[in-house]
Amino acid sequence: MSGAASRLRRFGRDEAGATAVEFAIVCLPLLLVIFGILDFGRALNARNDLGYAAGVASRRVLVDPGLSDADLEQAVRDAFSSGDPAQLQIAVGTQTGGGTNFRTLSVTYPFTFLLVPALDGTITLDVARKIPVK
Repeated sequence: MSGAASRLRRFGRDEAGATAVEFAIVCLPLLLVIFGILDFGRALNARNDLGYAAGVASRRVLVDPGLSDADLEQAVRDAFSSGDPAQLQIAVGTQTGGGTNFRTLSVTYPFTFLLVPALDGTITLDVARKIPVK
């Protein structure tokens, strides 16, 4: 019995696999944080690109105030590179305020997070521009 008891005591004091167990405990939360940061970065990049695309279209209107709505929408789609341009929802309109005519541009994009697709990880990114025209 003393041989089995000493082996049991030696097994209880053995720390050979402790590092692997600790790593397994810490690894999953650490990976979730890292992938969450990457996903959030993707969303910020898509939002920034959406603003850039709306800015490109706004400048086209300033250069050519008679630009058609279809050409304006195409300018937004051509400048957007962070996702599928076909998923962009673009609304173009006109507005008058303070004696000035404006063309309004509203662009929305459904962004899907990769980390939590099971939790319906879709958000809507949107930008709006109000462009003065003469």
